[in-house]
This record gives sequence, C-alpha cells and structure tokens, in this order.
Amino acid sequence: MPTPTPSPSLADVVEKAKAGVVRIAGSTGAGSGFVIDPAGHILTNAHVVEGQDEVTVIFDDGAELTPQVVASDLGRDIALLKVEAEEPLAAIPLTTEMREGDDVIALGYPLHLRGGITVTTGIVSAFRTFGGVAYIQTDAAINPGNSGGPLLNLSGEVVGINTSVLRTIPGRSFDAHGIGFAIRANALAFSSLIMWAGASAAPTPTLPPPEPPDTFGPESGIIGGDAESRFVSTFESRTAAADFVAEAAFTTPNDLPGNAWGSGFLIRRTERNSFHALVMHGSGVWRHYLRNGGSEDYELLKAAQSSNIRTGAGAQNHVRVVATGSMGWLFINGGYEARLELSGLEESGSVALIGAVFKSGELTGRSTRFTGFTVRPFREVYGPIDGGIEHDPGDGLIDVRHTLTRLADGMIEARFYNPYPASEGDWTSGFLIRRSVWGEFHAVGVDQSGRWFHRLRSGYDESERRLGGRDSAHLLATGPSGSNHLRVIALGGEGSLFINGVYVGSLDLSGWTGTGNVDAVGGYFRGDGIEGMSTRFEGLTIWSADGSP
Repeated sequence: MPTPTPSPSLADVVEKAKAGVVRIAGSTGAGSGFVIDPAGHILTNAHVVEGQDEVTVIFDDGAELTPQVVASDLGRDIALLKVEAEEPLAAIPLTTEMREGDDVIALGYPLHLRGGITVTTGIVSAFRTFGGVAYIQTDAAINPGNSGGPLLNLSGEVVGINTSVLRTIPGRSFDAHGIGFAIRANALAFSSLIMWAGASAAPTPTLPPPEPPDTFGPESGIIGGDAESRFVSTFESRTAAADFVAEAAFTTPNDLPGNAWGSGFLIRRTERNSFHALVMHGSGVWRHYLRNGGSEDYELLKAAQSSNIRTGAGAQNHVRVVATGSMGWLFINGGYEARLELSGLEESGSVALIGAVFKSGELTGRSTRFTGFTVRPFREVYGPIDGGIEHDPGDGLIDVRHTLTRLADGMIEARFYNPYPASEGDWTSGFLIRRSVWGEFHAVGVDQSGRWFHRLRSGYDESERRLGGRDSAHLLATGPSGSNHLRVIALGGEGSLFINGVYVGSLDLSGWTGTGNVDAVGGYFRGDGIEGMSTRFEGLTIWSADGSP
C-alpha cells in the first residue's frame, strides 16, 4: 500500500507563497499585492494605487521596482500592475474552488509595518454580493495595508483579493468584529486580467464624476392647452443637458376631432429661447424644427410620414430621442425613424414635453396625458482611444481589448480596420457589452463575409444564443484595405446597431440587462484571427446613461 503524501503545513504554504506577495508603497499610503504571472504582472486593489503620484513595489527579499499601472477598475476595486524584473517572478496560482467553512490564509503588509509579511488565518464564513461585486466573507484578520493581498486556500492558491474590513453592520447598534472581505476570484475576472496584460498600453478609463449626473423621472402628468396663455404648454424636466436620452409615452384625448393633435419634445432649450423641437402629429407625420431665437425663426429640418405612429383619438405613442454632439436618433414605439441633424444647436439646454410646436396648434380645453417621462444625460466615460487587438487563435479565448469601463445603458462606437483579405482567413470586429464577472454578455459585431451578428452568452458554461444577424454586405467594407464604423445604443432590453452610419437593426438585449464591462473584439468565433496579426481600431468611445437621480 503506497504511503500517503503528507499535506503541506501552514508554514510550508506561507513559505512558498510569500515570494509572490509584495508591499505596494505610494506617496500617501501603502497596501499589498501579489504576482499573477512570471512576466511581472501584479494584482492589487484599485484604491491602493489610485491617486498616488509615485508607487513602489517591494518584494519579500527587499528588492524594489517601479511598476506601470496597466489597468485600473475602481468599480470592482481591481488594478493590474506590471514590473520589469531581470528574472521570472514567483507567481501564485488562482482558483475558483471554495466552500463555506474552508480554511483560508490572508497574507499582506498591514498597518504600514516594515519588515516581513503578516500571516492571519480563518475560514470562509459566507459569500456575499455588494454593489454587483462578489465577495468572500472571512474571519481572518484583515487590517489597513492588507488591501490587495491574497487570500489563499491550504493548497497555496488565491481564492480572493483582500479588500476591506467591516466594523459596523448597517442598521445595527453594535460593532462587528472579525468580519473581513475579499473580492472573490472567478475564472472570467482573472482571465480578463491576464489578457489585459497582453494588450499594448491598455488605458485607464476616464473616470465618472464623483456625483451622479442629474437624471430626471420617470414622471407622469398632463400637457394642457391654455387659451389665456401666449405660450405653448410644456412640461419641464428641470434637467439641462446637451447629450442625453429622453423618452415618454403620450396618450391623446379620446374626444379629439379627427387627427387634430400633436405631441413631442423640446430639447437643448436655452435662455434665449433657442431649441430643437420634435413633434408627432395625428396625421402620422413627425417633424423636426430648429429655432435659433426670435419669435418667427423656425427652420424645418426634417419631416416624414411614419407607419410607427399610432393615430386617432386615445392613441398612445412612446417616443425616444438620443442626442450626442451634432447627431441624434429618433425612435417611435420601438421603431427607428431617422438620424437627426443637431449641429445647428449643440449647447446644453433644458428638455421639456410639448403638446404642439406652435400656439395655433393647441386645442383649447384639451390635454395630452404622458407617462414615463425620463431624461438621462449621456456622459463620455471612455475614449476616444486608438489601438490594436492581437490575434491569438490558439488560446481558445475571445481576442479583445478591455476598456475596464462598466455600464448597463449607453452607447459604444469605434472604427475597425480589416486585418487581411477574407481569402486568407476569418475575422470579426465588434464589442462585448455588459460582460459580467460571471460570464454573461452580449456580443455584437461583423465578420469577413459581410454579415453582422448578435450573440448572448449566459455564463461559464458557454451557453450561447444567436439573437440576430443578417447579411449587410451592401454596407460593410470587407476588402483588405477597408474599415467599418460600428455604433451600438443599449437601453434596457432594447438596442440598436448602426454600421457606417446606417441603422441596420434592433437588438434584443432583454436576456441580460445587468451592468458589465465593455470590450472591443478582434476575434470572436473559434478560428478567427491569424497568429501574429492584429485588428486595428480608432475612436473607441463609450457614453454611459447609467446616472441615478
């Protein structure tokens, strides 16, 4: 009978791992981190390095190196550093296998103490989720300075990143003792971090302002015709914005004569009474006017008959307007209507609902009811960035450029350059949207055959559904010197895809509406890409509409 191999002692685990645990000293604070590959990539908390003028990585043997901050995600509190070492570094392996009650070891450099590493032990007390981030709750002592250090199992594998300690329970009057938290390791998060390291000069995203933007609604009410007033009746949102998404559902009175009604939006309305006006009429026509001050200075920019408008008394119509810079897009009852030319007035201004553009168009004594009036400012949170996505067809992973920007609702755009002729191999370009740490995401893009695609991935089991796609060869440039501009608007369960400025189809995003990361894709399907080649992109930009009131 073979002699069983003895399990390593706690001291053995610590002795093997401590060469890969580092102290991270900044200009105003310190924390911990750990090496995740021999090439010198180090994982820590984002708050350890955020705002530091200088950062130094100190190893167990006393060696000091200056790192590059490759990527930082404040939302999930993870940062990836890179140091240039003369010899391969001792990396600590990662694992997702753990259960409540498993023994764990916390390593780090707490309380700004100089000298050797600190070791504390405990168990996995529970699994918790706060703010969409998965945590391990542990009773292993975690103190200031432990942040960013590894939480290990008894095999010396990382199961989490020590990040915080909870001393009071919200809503309770007593102190909590021995409750620490570590960001839970999972295959997608760590695989992503390793892939980030392979992307050249992955940028830190533009951070959102500390306070959320001024979001309005949803509000319900009425817009009434007042015969005594000289002015058109409006319902003001009290929200000023240049870039935004605004929407409302209008219900016209049941007793209107014929098709005599109109309703819509005033947008970018300034103090000098300049604005864009978008109004639907009971005849089934919508119109876009621009007023640049003055009582009679109206310019009709666009008008069209629409089969999406529900006409007649008592009809309800949902209208959505998306505006950013000189461009806008109009949707009625979920259908795309047209691109709007907004260059004539790009200033920030108020958003309001109207029952008519002109006073003469109002019907005295009758009102239009509305519901769900919402205004959400768009804010640019990433880019514009130019770069490349290296092809690695042999690793079985999606070839991506991580932006480290998280959103549920917003807009993403970029121009992708075709890497080589379709005769030489397959390629895809596009985006992963709402990519969660558990593996859910939407994939939207185009391929070398001239088709666009939309896939939904539902987790690590790689269950995938084909939700949309069709031939768009008349829009797509598929030749070796061609390029294609892609834009995706994602709002709740609805999305829209534009290729080279042309609307090509709606996207059903209802299968996964949670907040997640956005990535640029240079090879989605197995077999895409050629070793040594890359997909170049320009102007990768992300707007978020995730502000809260």
